[in-house]
Amino acid sequence: MEKKYFGTGPKGPVDAYTLKNSNGMAVTILTMGGIVQKLLVPTDGGPADVCLGYDTLEEYLAGRSYFGALIGRNGNRIANAEFSIDGKRYPVTPNSGRHQCHGGLEGFDRKLWAAEAAGNSLRLTYLSPDGEEGFPGNVQVTVTYTLGEDNSLRIDYRAVPDWDTVVNLTNHTYFNLNGGGSVENHTLWVDADRYTVNDDEIIPTGEIAAVAGTCLDFRTPKELLLEIDDPMLQKIGGYDHNFCLNGSGLRKVAALNNGALTMEVETTCPGLQLYCAAYKRPVNGKNGARYAGRCFVCLETQAYPDAVHHENFPSTVVRAGETYAETTVYRFRRRSDEII
Repeated sequence: MEKKYFGTGPKGPVDAYTLKNSNGMAVTILTMGGIVQKLLVPTDGGPADVCLGYDTLEEYLAGRSYFGALIGRNGNRIANAEFSIDGKRYPVTPNSGRHQCHGGLEGFDRKLWAAEAAGNSLRLTYLSPDGEEGFPGNVQVTVTYTLGEDNSLRIDYRAVPDWDTVVNLTNHTYFNLNGGGSVENHTLWVDADRYTVNDDEIIPTGEIAAVAGTCLDFRTPKELLLEIDDPMLQKIGGYDHNFCLNGSGLRKVAALNNGALTMEVETTCPGLQLYCAAYKRPVNGKNGARYAGRCFVCLETQAYPDAVHHENFPSTVVRAGETYAETTVYRFRRRSDEII
């Protein structure tokens, strides 16, 4: 494991930790936001950095794309930036119109995390104070990244509050298995028969509908962008939808493939947010890259969006003293590994 100084932000110095395995896979993680800054994966054509990001801390501080970041206390959206627990109302900070998205104005993606390295794992900790972004209770959060010899990146999320609160953590890495350019050659499989229906503001209506007969049916692998012009997607310019994953426990729920590389996703979470939109204005990224058009896909494992307002969704309320615990694994396989 390597540790390097990455820059100094408003909360202090930021370090970059790089984990490596014997196969040539490497992941670089920043102590600001737990950001996955680089994800170098071996392919038959040589190593490829399969995540979008920036070269400098200043670019991360100026951007609002959440490249590679840990998201909390609540990933995704909370309608009208408020919720109630046991009849007590908690207003939280809006940052997406009248709604809250990804934890508010300064979510976990902007926090400086304490880091502890051990073997091929990096343990990040952060104490989220009572009232931060409007959320009740102090919450001790631990996120552990582990790089496996099977070319997997495992993320273990743990959080313990001292007051009843809402917790829903995820990681917001933007994947591109080509290492750059369009993702038009990517195929996707998702093990989900249903999805949560959104309104025009990407807020769940509470309805859970079947994917059958819609552009959200990825139960058989298909080209990611095959139905990107479907009227269902035109209002938001692409995919930004939550799938209700089949099964429970740590299980395989999705697979992304570009013909040369497969990324399998395992998780304990009940939901997966597929986000694949278009950069209409190019964004400058790592190593002089220009991120434009449909150049990424996010597969965010999490609870259902706006679960605090829908009793038919799995709850995101964590009671005082309870432990929130979820795990997600991203595993990479080359074509020569003969696994698709």
